[in-house]
Amino acid sequence: MKRTVGRVQLNTPPTDFLTRSDVSKMLGVSPNTVTRWAREGRLPCHVTLGGHHRFERAVVEQLQKDLTRGGNRID
Repeated sequence: MKRTVGRVQLNTPPTDFLTRSDVSKMLGVSPNTVTRWAREGRLPCHVTLGGHHRFERAVVEQLQKDLTRGGNRID
């Protein structure tokens, strides 16, 4: 799918982002843990201009599968 951002045409679909609250509910950890993982580089994220962390849904869903399948925790 093509989409235009400014004057640049992209061939990728828009990415669905989650807040730290959404991620904490999905993974069963506190929002502070999600932020700590992001700052430590354990959980990839994007930081908004306001300093808020946003997480790609696909990455979080994959992590959720990995944690439930293996019974592992990353904290």
